[in-house]
Amino acid sequence: MLSLLKTKGAFDTFTSKSIIIPKGGKPQHVYQKEDNLQDRLQREATVLGTIQIMCCLVISSVGATLVSAPHSPRFSPAVSTILMSGYPFLGALCFAITGSLSIISGKKSTKPFAMSSLTSNAVSSVAAGAGLLFLMDSLVALGTASQQCDSEKDYLSSLLYSEYYYSTVKDCLLTSASLTGALAVMLIFTVLELLLSAYASILWWKQVYSNNPGVSMLTCHMTPAGS
Repeated sequence: MLSLLKTKGAFDTFTSKSIIIPKGGKPQHVYQKEDNLQDRLQREATVLGTIQIMCCLVISSVGATLVSAPHSPRFSPAVSTILMSGYPFLGALCFAITGSLSIISGKKSTKPFAMSSLTSNAVSSVAAGAGLLFLMDSLVALGTASQQCDSEKDYLSSLLYSEYYYSTVKDCLLTSASLTGALAVMLIFTVLELLLSAYASILWWKQVYSNNPGVSMLTCHMTPAGS
């Protein structure tokens, strides 16, 4: 009987599944579960950060193409709206910083890094939302210019020098199609960045306000009875 009491005193408590928790610590399977969750967080943060950096590269590349490519004055309102806003470059830079911080925070798994990622993703969400509005405005202006090309096509079809004018209208329609494709690509990656930033903000918010930074909120916390 005395031997049993001594043995029982060496442990804090017995779980309902007969798992003995050593005094002053956690059972080994809990540590293993936390390590697995931390590895999962690191992989998820790395994937999110990599995609955000990819969004930065695509959006900035399309923006540089719009700056360097020549276009007729009729399309200037559509192009100038998105370029003068600075979104293709400032927004893309913001996405790159956010992605880099996400990758670093996944490896460090500390609250300061988690807070930095939370803040940067919140800023990226705002930037992506603003960029979405600018892109929609540019697409509307581009649609108006494209309608003018179609109107000129109908009007010039009755003229004598139809071959020359058809070439002019054809160039107008090709430019419109090219700009529409470029803006559509930016729009797709902007929506992707908006969704990723919103999701990452929730992820890092949980990490900031979690009792165990770097471990998912699903981790089961087991407190020794003597604490």
